[in-house]
Amino acid sequence: MSERTKDWDLYEAGKRYNNRIEPNYYDTVDANLEFFQGNQWRNLKTDKMPKPVFNIIKRIITFQVASLTSSKIKIHFEPLLNSEDPNEQLNPSDIANAQVQNLFEKFKMDFQIKDALFDAATTGDACAHFYFDTTKKPYGSLSEARGEICMELVDGTNVFFGNANNHKVDVQPYIIISGRDMVENLREEAKRYKQNEKEMNAITEDYNYQEQSGDSGKIEVEADDYGKALYIIVYRKDKKTDRILASKSVENAYIYKDIDTGLEHYPVAWLNWEKQKNQYHGRALCTGILPNQIFINRMFAMVMYHLMMTAFPKAVYNADMLAGWNNEIGAAIPISGVGPDVNIKNIAGYLEPGNMSNQIIQAIELAMEYTKETLGVSDAALGQIDPKNTSAIIAVQKSSAIPLENPKANLYEWVEDIGRILFDMMGTYYGLRPVPVDIDGEKDVIDFDFSIFKEMWFDVRADVGESSYWSEIASIQTMDALLNSGHIDIINYLERVPAEYIPQKEELISNIREKMEMAEMQAQQMAQPNIDEIIAQLPPEEQQAFLNAPPEQQQAIIEQFMSQSAPMM
Repeated sequence: MSERTKDWDLYEAGKRYNNRIEPNYYDTVDANLEFFQGNQWRNLKTDKMPKPVFNIIKRIITFQVASLTSSKIKIHFEPLLNSEDPNEQLNPSDIANAQVQNLFEKFKMDFQIKDALFDAATTGDACAHFYFDTTKKPYGSLSEARGEICMELVDGTNVFFGNANNHKVDVQPYIIISGRDMVENLREEAKRYKQNEKEMNAITEDYNYQEQSGDSGKIEVEADDYGKALYIIVYRKDKKTDRILASKSVENAYIYKDIDTGLEHYPVAWLNWEKQKNQYHGRALCTGILPNQIFINRMFAMVMYHLMMTAFPKAVYNADMLAGWNNEIGAAIPISGVGPDVNIKNIAGYLEPGNMSNQIIQAIELAMEYTKETLGVSDAALGQIDPKNTSAIIAVQKSSAIPLENPKANLYEWVEDIGRILFDMMGTYYGLRPVPVDIDGEKDVIDFDFSIFKEMWFDVRADVGESSYWSEIASIQTMDALLNSGHIDIINYLERVPAEYIPQKEELISNIREKMEMAEMQAQQMAQPNIDEIIAQLPPEEQQAFLNAPPEQQQAIIEQFMSQSAPMM
């Protein structure tokens, strides 16, 4: 067996760090995922007890994720230090904004953000990993351009920072991304990078899935010729060039090693639900609710067990007088040795069950209520109150959203990091490729050299949340006022309205311009004098003189006639 690679030693060091965290990081992640999915009695032996599940964890996390993703998300690149010519019809920042919007649509970014927030809320972390797939054709057979930026979400258990006490990505000496893939795929990839036969044969099936997220991550299909192997990708900064180098390997062999990616930023965007001091892992929302969820489930289980044991009264009878007890409906029960002074109640009866304290139900209700309220998921936030005072409801809903401010700020930072990564990758990999643009209302395709992005510096701003929505509404209202007051025309209005508010905006602008040009031409034609009508109004001798006059004299006569016939103002 070949020796373990040096990169694999770094991976093992990262696993040891996670296992030293108290409580154990992998155990915490697995428990959170199972509790969120509803498997809340795992590893508990309670054969006689019922196992109820009142999943308040899922209700709270679903509500908070929905609250964070209820608004639109955009990325804007703005040039710094007057690096663009404002008179140009097409600036690099416009190209960057359009390309990122296209990439977001390909990534299905709205769904990716929801999945990332669910990961962060349940495990504490979410990671977006970007790579450039050279096998893809972004325009199909219409262009020779090859390669496309791709995005994947990676579980926090598969990401390892070189400096685990710092959550910032750019300051890391190295970052490791791990995963599992088919052995056949890994060997084909090693072949593309021209690895020798010894390295390729060292890529074999393994069962190193103990650190994968969730109980389901530790179960794989066992079939011949379809085995999987654990791989790691190590990104590290080259101290000389300050660019990112990448290596991919399995435990005993490299697939590729120290390839210069040309990137200046790690292609990794890291998101914590709640940042923790001196470690790169975040604290999950689910972790804090787990003890409350366990208490609620256990109390409900004991209540149910009590009802099962005592809800139906126990029958007791005098065995000396009764031959046997028959509990069938309408069945006769024979009694022997009964005298005239014997009371039937002394022969058989029912035991009264013990009463359960009402404090148990109150404690369960208070536990559920306080858990939701402290996390901002109150009845007012959920809309489960009588809407008599709408102003009070709005005030309560706004105050209940305060616990989401920190996760929301972390989300803003994450989206801006994604914008910087995409800008870096476009400038590094795209090169000269066709770009569809709209110039003066007409669609066209131009060749744009994306390598100039490497020499430019743009400010990346993420417009996330309700503020961007309301600011757009305020801008549109201002534009409406300027249009109604006549300070701007309809063309200026349409050029400044966001494209998503008006379908096919550029086509509409082009049609309006054509109609305006036609109207202007008709007005000019109507304003031009009719020479035949002017000649017809002259006496016969003047008509003959006009026709015999040179062109300059004819024009002077026409202008004199027009000035005399013009209406007095």
